[in-house]
Amino acid sequence: MDKRKLLIDTDPGIDDAYAILSAMLCDKFDILGILCVSGNKSLRIVMPNALRLVDLEKKDIPVCKGAWSCLKDLDKPLVEEISADCHGADGMGESGLPYTERCLVDTPSWDFMLEKIKEYPNEVELVAIGPLTNLAIAIEKDVETMKQLKSITIMGGTIEHRGNVTPYAEFNTWFDAEAAQMVIEKLGDSVDIRLVGLDATHNSVLSHDVFDFLAYEGGFRGELLERISRSYIKAYYFDSLILGGIIHDLYAMLSLIDPSIIEVEKEVKVKVICGGEHHGQFVECEDGKKITAVMKFDTKKLVRTFLNIMLTGKEEVIEKFLPVMVK
Repeated sequence: MDKRKLLIDTDPGIDDAYAILSAMLCDKFDILGILCVSGNKSLRIVMPNALRLVDLEKKDIPVCKGAWSCLKDLDKPLVEEISADCHGADGMGESGLPYTERCLVDTPSWDFMLEKIKEYPNEVELVAIGPLTNLAIAIEKDVETMKQLKSITIMGGTIEHRGNVTPYAEFNTWFDAEAAQMVIEKLGDSVDIRLVGLDATHNSVLSHDVFDFLAYEGGFRGELLERISRSYIKAYYFDSLILGGIIHDLYAMLSLIDPSIIEVEKEVKVKVICGGEHHGQFVECEDGKKITAVMKFDTKKLVRTFLNIMLTGKEEVIEKFLPVMVK
């Protein structure tokens, strides 16, 4: 069976690492490339994290440099103060992983994206788990080619839930609202767009038991993921009184791998507000573009899907402890 063609657009932080590793370990995908963009940290920091992950798994996946900043400030590289402290100084929980530049290619993310869509028209599924700047630049260069994407899964935004940067906006869409609005406006009529925002992700908190189980049963990968997540999980408790962790980008990837984990979704017409107090907010409106918003996951199915990917051959022990991990 032919594998599905996948592009990953990402600003590799901790939750991106979960998503990228899950995609690399899933036998459904032919990962065409990992396209880096500033977001959680600057491009200078997040790009090596993508290289660390492909080296860790000994994969020959092209890694591309993308946008240094948001669409309206492309000539101003991102300053480090804007990133979330919970991702650590290296952007990936102080992973300590080495890396080489063997998979780094000279082609910018947006050009690589366009090349692959032209090579596989109407076949490429794109998952965007960082700000949408690279997509917007590609749209500016060649919108007709971008319309030949099979689908876009976006981790970002919120429809009903409170934002996590401002009361109205989630980080990825707040960071580059103009890019998010361009993607929705220019591609909404042509491409199947699914939004995995805070409405869905905040309904699925992974318990400490899940992270412990990863460390105990997951070998070097499980130990790595549990270790890099500690500051991230701690921040959820002290910032939001959440006992556990919400691995946003992982959930977006898992929804693409196995849509059956989605419990509630709805079609909405939306726009993204650019500027002012509500900058980065998704608003429902009649003159907006139609997308599908995921509103709730089945947490037990989500955890099962994730662990079955990460811990191949351990389905029996996963089922034994799943009721403890997800109550």
